[in-house]
Amino acid sequence: MAIDQKITIQTVIGEKEFEWDKAIYMPTGLSGFENHNVFAIANFPDEATAPFKLLQSLTEPELAFIVAPYNTESGVIEDAHMAHAFASLALKAENCAVMFVVTLHKDDRGDMNMSINLRAPIIVETERQVAWQYTLPFKKYPYRSPVGKD
Repeated sequence: MAIDQKITIQTVIGEKEFEWDKAIYMPTGLSGFENHNVFAIANFPDEATAPFKLLQSLTEPELAFIVAPYNTESGVIEDAHMAHAFASLALKAENCAVMFVVTLHKDDRGDMNMSINLRAPIIVETERQVAWQYTLPFKKYPYRSPVGKD
């Protein structure tokens, strides 16, 4: 019996095919979803959402998160604080990618707003495809930092 190397999932952005050998393993899952450990990244289909990615569970098709890749040159997180996170996980910064979980929510007027979780970035060790959601011990970073508001 052959083992499937790919899985097709009906995601929130349409049907997507993922390769098991490109999956990201999260030993401790995400906050609130600790029992979900295998994810993959998908691109959004249009240019307006191109800066964001979909973090899709490969074992629970209904579970997916919008994530924003972190540009380390932006300075949103102080270099020393990111270095602290990498050291705490015993990772080398040059082998890592960082993403923030994005939340969409309606305000009192019914307008859709977006925020990112700066306090608990997802750190992916790209060589082994293993990731952790790391809670920074610095209170200056909010769990809900508004996006797109001036």
